[in-house]
Amino acid sequence: MQYLYEKDLKEKFWEHYKKRKSVLKYQFECQAREGGVDLLTVEDVQGEYQFCSFEFKLSDIKKAFAQAEANLPFVNKSFIVVPVEKEELIRNKYLSYLRERRYIGVIGVERSGRWKMLHQPYAQHTVVMNQEILKLILRGY
Repeated sequence: MQYLYEKDLKEKFWEHYKKRKSVLKYQFECQAREGGVDLLTVEDVQGEYQFCSFEFKLSDIKKAFAQAEANLPFVNKSFIVVPVEKEELIRNKYLSYLRERRYIGVIGVERSGRWKMLHQPYAQHTVVMNQEILKLILRGY
């Protein structure tokens, strides 16, 4: 059974992903760039803070990659999140693209919400801070 709405994909993914101890802060629909980011997280990865963006798509994978690329200036890793049924498409059509764009990863989500890394990105070390990310970091202080 497939997802009917991106909202369902996002909610099921987040239900499982948020349990990670590395997730310190998050914001859905973060206005860090024109058009917004579906989800932005601040995570503690082996003692270093990393900013990760997530773009959720049921279809229009090209648009998802364009959005993930637009997020790269201000995140260490940029992910697209798709139903796990898209794994073959990702491997067959987008693998060379992903090898060139080293900081973009792909996560596949099962109907239950369990997720798996379809393509692991590298983390870039230099990112540009912007007002929305600073607000996210400082929220609660």
